[in-house]
Amino acid sequence: MNSAEGTASDGEVAVRAAKLWPHREHEANSLLGLLCHAGIHRWRRLDLAALAPGKDVVHCFWCSKVKVDGVIYDV
Repeated sequence: MNSAEGTASDGEVAVRAAKLWPHREHEANSLLGLLCHAGIHRWRRLDLAALAPGKDVVHCFWCSKVKVDGVIYDV
């Protein structure tokens, strides 16, 4: 948390979102892993208004990537 503003940075939001919704890489098949490796993800939106107000947070259903306001984080 950024103590001056009382808000979490995008990287911190990505780490917290990854903990809330663990990726399904172990359940996905190898073709889905290849798609993610090629940059084709299955994004799912998370409602994190309480954790990160005003932020657009999505996670990939097939791998460990989280996108916060258009920036992709691999957590």
